[in-house]
Amino acid sequence: MTKEILQFYGLPYHPEVKMFLDTHTKQDVGGVSSTYRDSKSAPFHWTKDLTYEEVKFIQDSCVSAMKSWGYRNATSERELYDNFNPLLPYSVS
Repeated sequence: MTKEILQFYGLPYHPEVKMFLDTHTKQDVGGVSSTYRDSKSAPFHWTKDLTYEEVKFIQDSCVSAMKSWGYRNATSERELYDNFNPLLPYSVS
């Protein structure tokens, strides 16, 4: 995917790019200011860090935005903490 994105923008793909992404997107090292992030878990860490009440408050406050951007609500605490995936199928029209 990286190669295709770079090609789309007319940028060269170097093996160093792959090495950087491989070493910086598969582990968390160094805290909040680090450039290392586990890219598979980072976007969803809030499902474990926030209480259901906090998530419900955010969902209730952001109904329009969540609908526009293809997010679904967690409807219970159990759903939130049981591998919740907030993303709905989405396409740009």
